[in-house]
Amino acid sequence: MPQLVRSAVLRRLFTVCRFLTALWLILLANAGLGLLLAPAIAAGAGIDLELNSTKTVAGACQASFVVRNGLSHSLDRFQLDLYVFDDNGVIKSRSSIDLAPLRNRKITVLAFRLHATPCDAISKILVNDIPLCRAETGTVLDCLSGLSVSSRDDIKLVK
Repeated sequence: MPQLVRSAVLRRLFTVCRFLTALWLILLANAGLGLLLAPAIAAGAGIDLELNSTKTVAGACQASFVVRNGLSHSLDRFQLDLYVFDDNGVIKSRSSIDLAPLRNRKITVLAFRLHATPCDAISKILVNDIPLCRAETGTVLDCLSGLSVSSRDDIKLVK
């Protein structure tokens, strides 16, 4: 085989090998990306906590929350460790509340007294922790990592 033909064949073979290697790497990357995204998709099936509204009742701030249980089971315990901050970022109070029961794939509305001052004195509520999140079966769950928070009120809800 002449040298020029051999060089052209080798270049084409090299190009085809590079193409197949790149294709193989893309397929591996996509498979790996799917494996990486699987936990994130599963984590999206968590709990959504929304501060829907607040109002001052008898000098105290009352908060209404909308909770969507996107888990595949009901919860018989769902404790929140909350901190209330004023406009200057100073902690005004700490509350531990249990919002259970939260039924499977159900939206629940809850209202409770948040703080002993008017609502306009509060700037932010921090979900510091979820000390106890337990399924009806008795299984203790890590609900903090799958918790998403939002607020429709002037008061921010953060985690």
